[in-house]
Amino acid sequence: MTLYGFYTDESGNNGFGDMRNQPVLCYAGVLVPAHYQVYLHNEVQKIKDSLEKDIKSKIHGIPVEQFPSIDFFRKFEIHGKAFIDGEDFYYNLSDVERFAVVDNLLALLQVTDVKVVAAIVNKALYQTNTGETNHNRMHIHAYTELVKCISIELDASDSHAFVICDDGKPSEMNNFGDALRNPANRRVYPDLQVKLSHDKNCNLIQLADMVNFIASVYFRNVYGFQPRKRHQQKIMDFYSRHLDQKIIKWEYK
Repeated sequence: MTLYGFYTDESGNNGFGDMRNQPVLCYAGVLVPAHYQVYLHNEVQKIKDSLEKDIKSKIHGIPVEQFPSIDFFRKFEIHGKAFIDGEDFYYNLSDVERFAVVDNLLALLQVTDVKVVAAIVNKALYQTNTGETNHNRMHIHAYTELVKCISIELDASDSHAFVICDDGKPSEMNNFGDALRNPANRRVYPDLQVKLSHDKNCNLIQLADMVNFIASVYFRNVYGFQPRKRHQQKIMDFYSRHLDQKIIKWEYK
């Protein structure tokens, strides 16, 4: 029996409000055994420390002593979409440099002890089939299936997991809570009290954020939606090389 932490984030969680830009809902995370969590956190931190140093070295015109007062550096994190697209101060790195960092992050997932679990929804198909207008029901459905995937994975070893999720919208927290309270769930437990100070340093949630963004773009392509304008093929490549054989998934397709 092993105790796991499931560190999770989401992509495309705006309901039915922007189907053109976010046609896929993805809830994904990394399932990490307790004995491996500190090590994995520290490995991500090493990548972040090196990355922050590289970005700062390429910035000219801002005195070094001002960096700690800039919000980007004061709360330095790696956000999947912004990082891959080179937004904010990330733009100081070339595509090649940023993509090398993504490869290094995703390579950390390849150990046997770490699992990647996801629930993916084709929103248009879901709405067509169900006639649903209340997007919260779609979110609860996806969360419930995500919890089922985790539970099935844990059954074989009689293990259990607690959830640490991004400090997101209150409705998201409530929806996930509803899924965890499903009577069929016997292995996944809530630990939803992620404070700002915790979230800022929760490297494994940032790793989950990267997985979510890449998976959502990949399945957007699989379901036949219009490709995104930037780095489509590179993101597909990230998925194929790092996630395709690793991910445990449920799809509404």
